[in-house]
Amino acid sequence: MTVWVYRDGKIVLRHDAGGRQGDNRSSFPSPLVSRMESYDSPVDDRSISSWRQRDADMKRVDAVDPRDLPQKPFEERRARNARLRAAERDSKFEWRDPD
Repeated sequence: MTVWVYRDGKIVLRHDAGGRQGDNRSSFPSPLVSRMESYDSPVDDRSISSWRQRDADMKRVDAVDPRDLPQKPFEERRARNARLRAAERDSKFEWRDPD
């Protein structure tokens, strides 16, 4: 959308208005740098140095990294197991001899 502004008594395009201050960002995208350190694949000892290589290596053997999965199901299972253990601990069955 074209935006016009009134500058120094003239109507000009907003991006052509000189003296723009505050926003000095470039219109070019900045590159993102991966901070992944290279490691040897546990599958075939190839060097893995990018996220794409990691994903391809894991896909090749149908591996899943638990950090890539949503944590909610793991937390729910942990809570459910804790409740079951607490219930089991509180209601232990004891054999009694009838008197």
